[in-house]
Amino acid sequence: MGLKKGDLVALVAPNYPETILAAAGVLEADLVLTTMNPTYTIEEMKKQIKDCEAIAIITVAEIAHIVLEARKNTSASRGPFVVIEDGIRSIPEGSVPFKDLITRGKTLPPITHHQMTSNDLAILPYSSGTTGMPKGVMLTHKNLVSNMEMVEYSAEERMWRHTTADFQEVLPLIIPFFHIFGLNAATLPRLHNGTKIITLPKFTPEIFVDVLMKHKITGLFAVPSLLTFINICPLLKKEIFENTHHIITGATPLAAVDVEKFYERYQINSDNLKFSQGYGMTETSPVICLDTWSRKSASIGQNIAGCELRLVDSATNEDISLAGQKGEIWARGPHIMKGYLNNEKATREMIVDGWLKTGDVGYFDDEFYFFVTDRKKDLIKVKGFQVPPAELEALIKRHPNVMEAAVIGIPNERFGEIPKAFVILKEGTKATDDDIKNFVKDKVSEYKQLRGGVTFVDSIPKNASGKILRNKLRNEYK
Repeated sequence: MGLKKGDLVALVAPNYPETILAAAGVLEADLVLTTMNPTYTIEEMKKQIKDCEAIAIITVAEIAHIVLEARKNTSASRGPFVVIEDGIRSIPEGSVPFKDLITRGKTLPPITHHQMTSNDLAILPYSSGTTGMPKGVMLTHKNLVSNMEMVEYSAEERMWRHTTADFQEVLPLIIPFFHIFGLNAATLPRLHNGTKIITLPKFTPEIFVDVLMKHKITGLFAVPSLLTFINICPLLKKEIFENTHHIITGATPLAAVDVEKFYERYQINSDNLKFSQGYGMTETSPVICLDTWSRKSASIGQNIAGCELRLVDSATNEDISLAGQKGEIWARGPHIMKGYLNNEKATREMIVDGWLKTGDVGYFDDEFYFFVTDRKKDLIKVKGFQVPPAELEALIKRHPNVMEAAVIGIPNERFGEIPKAFVILKEGTKATDDDIKNFVKDKVSEYKQLRGGVTFVDSIPKNASGKILRNKLRNEYK
């Protein structure tokens, strides 16, 4: 197809078996994979394609017409456009059916591999880091494989087992594959262990319940909002979880009360089914900590093997060495990203002498179990997805009546956090809450919408350099 070593391929697809095959194929061919949220708007897709200069695109028939529009006037406009048939829409004219790659691949000679090193770029997911706009996170083959092995070594058969003649783990993949949690914490390492994976393209109560009822699942990777659903869904019974030994959560903090509700409702012994909370970032491939013993449901566990952690006092910049004292979590190890694509400034701000500053504030107890208590960074987490305030602020300011805008995350029981905007209108103009929300609605994904509402203000607190003081806004909102 004319693609050569190092070319970027954008994968824009929900959780299908073909999505995983496509990712593995791209890496096998010495190409670089950039994953993209299939619910993105045309504007959001175009921004990522242009930023990373993707050459080719793999998507699904359902959204192919949207992706085609997004690739116009980009580096991918003349490149291969591969479409996975999903039975929802027909494949656009001129695109390559994914099944043709499979068919033709059987007749072609093996791929000629070029000189590769473990430090070559493998995947380029996008993250906002601790602040600012989404940036391409350069993760190498070494980063990905190191993190898988670090987790495996730390788990040591406590979390899952290898496939044998009479046993196989069964895992429903509901967390999105385009997210680093779904790709390198769940899918790739579990496939390596011989796990049976059932892909769920999107979450609907009916499909999720149907999968749980038909398959004897042995484990589940989830975000806390999914556990909330499991705790209240009347269709789910104790028998569904009789083979399940682990539920692993990540992306946002898990409340101890949700774990208690699960055990209380399903009357399952905690020795038989354990909850383990993990912690990480896209920039760390992703796992930093994991509670492999499942002892403390509110804890993110201990640092995994090969990952060094330190707590740094933000005021004094000195290390914290006493249990119970709070500081920013810094991490170091072979799983730390190479840097941000074409953004040395952001890379230098994020990584200091090999230590990556997570932007999260926490403490450790006497057994060196870590707990995250606050976020130093501005990022809003909606159902585990990153929402950079700067992105929404820039968008709101495009409204003809808006002079200034600030966005924060406010607590929400269902979503974890939701974005809320504070807006200064231009003198002599008017706008309503709905005007601003509807202006944003058509331009961003569903999870980025201003569910927290809009408050019109006369001023927005800023520091001497003009940076918005979001903590002050959050405190005033509270």
